[in-house]
Amino acid sequence: MISIFKIKFNKSAYDLNDEYEQLSEHEQERISNLDAEAFFDYDDIDDCYVCYVMASPLDIEKYLEVLEKNFIDHKCSNISKDVLSHKVDLTEELRDVLNPLNSIKWSFFIDDVDEWIKNNLDIDTILDRISELGGLDKLSKVEKEFLRNYQS
Repeated sequence: MISIFKIKFNKSAYDLNDEYEQLSEHEQERISNLDAEAFFDYDDIDDCYVCYVMASPLDIEKYLEVLEKNFIDHKCSNISKDVLSHKVDLTEELRDVLNPLNSIKWSFFIDDVDEWIKNNLDIDTILDRISELGGLDKLSKVEKEFLRNYQS
């Protein structure tokens, strides 16, 4: 099953490239072969590289093993449940990092996230959201679409 992960490094993408070059050929291959369904990445205001990845937990585990073995400082969080419950809204969370260079990549990523949400939502989550928000009209576009398809 595909999940959504947020990986934050304490270095910029540029600095991480130097670390990548120091990995063994086998480790470079393991990192390069991460089977991600989609991803979006950027350097934040603190010059830390942040990457959102849609992948299987097993693929992420293999990726993290290489990072940990090589003492590459990072923090990885599975944010799938928070995305489904709308505690994390990636559209809002990533809005400030958009620019002309990454807007197309962001658009594809958000489309993939919305599709993932539709495929992983359940009626209980939607009913909880309706109660939490106080009505159907405040649901997200994806949640409304799920509800229309559920009624069909």
